Amino acid sequence: MKIKSLSIQNFKGIKEKAVLPLAPITLFLGANSTGKSTVLHALLFLYEVIAKRNYDPYFSSITGEQLYFGGFKNLVHGKDLNKVITLGASLEFNKNDSDVWHDYLSDSERWLVETNLGYYPDSEAPEVSFEIDLKWDNLKQRVFISRYECKSNGICYFKIQSQEGKPDSQVTHYQPLPHWQIDEAFRLENIFEVGEWQDVSLSGQNSLPNIYKRLDLSGASVDWSTIYEEHPLVAQLFAEAALSQATLAPITLLVKKLENMFHIGPLRIVPSRSLSLSSKTNSSRWFDGTAGWDHFAYGDTLLQDILNEKFTSSNYFNSDYKFTTESYGDLTNLDNRVVIKCASTAISLLPSSVGVGLSQVFPFVVATCLDKGILVSCEQPELHIHPKWQLALSDMMLSAIRLNPDRMFFIETHSEHILLRLLKRRRLTADGELNDSDFQCFKADVQIVFCEQEKGKTKLIPIKTTDEGEFDAPWPNGFFEERREELF
Repeated sequence: MKIKSLSIQNFKGIKEKAVLPLAPITLFLGANSTGKSTVLHALLFLYEVIAKRNYDPYFSSITGEQLYFGGFKNLVHGKDLNKVITLGASLEFNKNDSDVWHDYLSDSERWLVETNLGYYPDSEAPEVSFEIDLKWDNLKQRVFISRYECKSNGICYFKIQSQEGKPDSQVTHYQPLPHWQIDEAFRLENIFEVGEWQDVSLSGQNSLPNIYKRLDLSGASVDWSTIYEEHPLVAQLFAEAALSQATLAPITLLVKKLENMFHIGPLRIVPSRSLSLSSKTNSSRWFDGTAGWDHFAYGDTLLQDILNEKFTSSNYFNSDYKFTTESYGDLTNLDNRVVIKCASTAISLLPSSVGVGLSQVFPFVVATCLDKGILVSCEQPELHIHPKWQLALSDMMLSAIRLNPDRMFFIETHSEHILLRLLKRRRLTADGELNDSDFQCFKADVQIVFCEQEKGKTKLIPIKTTDEGEFDAPWPNGFFEERREELF
């Protein structure tokens, strides 16, 4: 499964609805306070909503208390409780995906359905997009989801809506997708007497049901015996399972992917002599970079070798530094710490004894070395490092997505050098100069989103790259114009 786009409206500085295409490497560029970090925070907030069912979070569960949300009142645009936050995503599936769409049936229920009907739910789609609306209920003084809507290739096939103060939500729309093989008995004209979908009540005000629980259609005005007279329960089971699979299973797969996401914040620690590293790190320790040091200190030798290659190889940083670990403390309580060895002097140093740029980039380099399908969100990975090293960061990301196509990087940056290296790799790849190279870069690999403020509103402009290593749209005003002005 790939996350192809993100939809945002009325979230922090983003007022107008923006649908942002995403790629394995997505760069968010622009001046300060133009909404770059806001997009990354929107993805973290989306996780809170769909995974934790926390619609009014004060902190992100991925970053812990280091990233303050401040609740719905602080996140909604203009802090106006009359506005509705809209979040959504577009997901792409293919036959090679290992993701399995849950059919919401137990083994015994699946046997019962297949024995009686001869088939079981198969309501999948190659592309699914969804949106949710979060709204403030003035009567109950809390946030609720007022709309949950699913589409596939532009066709709306499912919608749940609810209203302020009401105890229940309503399934207001369902239309099977054209490629689904629907038995005649389960066509809408045969389910409802009026021949089309009628609103079905669901318990609870929130329009997004529990994504791990099968929808309950017992409130539908349907005589299940007219669909399958021999066993009405089987008909209801199949309808509930098919509808749940089509509408809830994609969200569970997205949650599974977002659970493997970590967010590296804009300021990372410089490990002190007394810093306690952990063999059982967690996602919240990535925000200040600590988890990167955890992974190296207690990781296997393969990870350590790969990271050292990034620092010493002429293809990357070409530095004099090599990292290793050592144990310290008493025999009953030994801990690991990371030590830097300088090849030219053979001197061992602690990270706090070298330039701060090394400690700022180290966690991001570790992230590119981890061999699993994770989402890496990072604010300013180029912090405090030389332009040559900034160029190498692009190659590290390209190498990571070549090794594992499920990897994704969401990068908030001010670095012209990261962008220039990606453009160069696009041109060299198109010219056939990088065949079989880890640094190949294709059009689908990179997405640029330019962020700017216009009359107090955040404006997000998606830009792609061409085979010539250029941009497929005119540069927005002010985009890296400083170089031209200083040179000419």
